[in-house]
Amino acid sequence: MILGLTGSMASGKSTVSAMLKEYGLYVLDADEEAHAVLELPAAASELSALFGEDILDEGGAVVRARLAEKAFASAEETAKLNAVIHPAVIRAMLEKAEEFLLEYPEIPVVFDVPLLFESGMDRLCDRVVTVAADDEVRYLRIMLRDGLTREQASRRIARQTPQEEKIARSDAVVFNNDTLTELRAEVGRVLSELGLGAFLPEGAV
Repeated sequence: MILGLTGSMASGKSTVSAMLKEYGLYVLDADEEAHAVLELPAAASELSALFGEDILDEGGAVVRARLAEKAFASAEETAKLNAVIHPAVIRAMLEKAEEFLLEYPEIPVVFDVPLLFESGMDRLCDRVVTVAADDEVRYLRIMLRDGLTREQASRRIARQTPQEEKIARSDAVVFNNDTLTELRAEVGRVLSELGLGAFLPEGAV
């Protein structure tokens, strides 16, 4: 089984991902794969052609901060970046998943992908789980984490796919509005609903 895991900003997706890894599921992190892609010479060459040679250091490697400054300047520029990165990340994750499942077919693979729906990777998953939290909870988390005002936090959230849309397209939802203990209970509930309760620690549900 391939389980897609996604969630909006400050929902707690990374915490849930860490729990699933702790419970023995094989987690593939799209952000980690994207960082690896940026280190490939072919990607550096393609990106420098799109965004300019000045995104590279003297050794020809991508300087992420320089790339980000240009690639996130507008939606159009971000789309150019995604057109290079997404296909390479998808290929890498699929290869790793197939290799793992050949050896351990009984262990689910988790695709931890912030842009799961936006990249189309949801179509590669048997089930999709979204981690969600109330808007006010997410505003507060972003404000505390990044030192932003409520208005700034709201603008960041508004740039993403609406959480309600992600929930509507998912097979299950982990709600994360409260404590870590309650979040573990939510994860346990969802895994049980998906027929994966055997991976939970004894007494977790």
